[in-house]
Amino acid sequence: MDGVDVFKLFASDFGTVNVFAGERMINMMMMMMMIQDDDVSFFPSKINRRLKVESKSNANFFSRKKNRNHKNMMSDVDQQRDEVTFKKLFPGLQRSGTQIRAPERPNLRVICFANAGNAEDLFTNEGLGERRIVSPLLTFCKNYKAELLSVQLPGRGSRRNEPWDEPKIQTVIREIAPTLANELRDVPYVVVGHSVGCWLAVQLVDVLKSTYGVNEPLHFFLSNFPAPTIEDKDKPWRKNKHLSEREFQDECRRWDVQEVVFTGIWKIYHPLMRADFCLFDSYENDLKEKTFTSDVTAFHGTNDRMISKNMVEKWETMTTGAFALEIVQGGNHLFPLEKESKIDWLKRIVAVIEAKVMPSIVA
Repeated sequence: MDGVDVFKLFASDFGTVNVFAGERMINMMMMMMMIQDDDVSFFPSKINRRLKVESKSNANFFSRKKNRNHKNMMSDVDQQRDEVTFKKLFPGLQRSGTQIRAPERPNLRVICFANAGNAEDLFTNEGLGERRIVSPLLTFCKNYKAELLSVQLPGRGSRRNEPWDEPKIQTVIREIAPTLANELRDVPYVVVGHSVGCWLAVQLVDVLKSTYGVNEPLHFFLSNFPAPTIEDKDKPWRKNKHLSEREFQDECRRWDVQEVVFTGIWKIYHPLMRADFCLFDSYENDLKEKTFTSDVTAFHGTNDRMISKNMVEKWETMTTGAFALEIVQGGNHLFPLEKESKIDWLKRIVAVIEAKVMPSIVA
């Protein structure tokens, strides 16, 4: 098996393998980092079991009142998908097995944002060998004809060569929003965010709503991060810009990054983590309480040393919709990267979607 073959087997794990794998996998990943990602699909799509849903099934969603102030803006958004940009932002869609090809339309889209230092494959890849899990979320999407779009940020995977220096959340969202406005104009959706992915998710929704007239999601799923209205004095982290390398490593440990990261692969992960941490270090919140009307389900890991339960509970103040707090017993800040915790987390997300989201769009 040559280097390209090895890369095709494992490149889709780029965002998580380096941090959480053993030494053999680390050595393999170090080799693969030298190979350019060809963005092929590594796993054949399985035949999806799909529900027969009539075109009128989305009536409840489409009947919600549109914001008339945005008609001109919406008409300016190109209706034709820019395939190059779309594939760059969502490289794992084909691999996930949830892609719905035109002229068919998904019943639902699931928009996902991973944590700092991670990649889109947290949601689109079920892994290999002992690390493999059968993702309840991907299974749901395949069964219900839902499409999962997990956002890939620069600096990793197929975007590893793109500039990614002191990025800002607002800048990231300006790149993503026009493409997603096209995809979400006439398809209901939910959003899932973990850690700083929560702030990316809500900022995206706010821009989609205020700039492009796109409806809010039917549900937010947000885990292990405070509401964006948190005051600077209450933020439990230190801004990384002025930290020495040793101090920054200690800060990463407080976020429950595993010790393996600080071995030979640190030279790869150091600049990526520094840049990713800038997303929340430099974030200037412009969202107010009760900005949203959608229901919110928030998750908190009981062993999270950085983010407290009280911080996560503050998401209730961001919406006029229903709020529920789910407790992940024994989960640290990065519980979605632990096999059993990830399965449990995704199962709970799916349970809420099936109970509270699907009845509103499937007649």
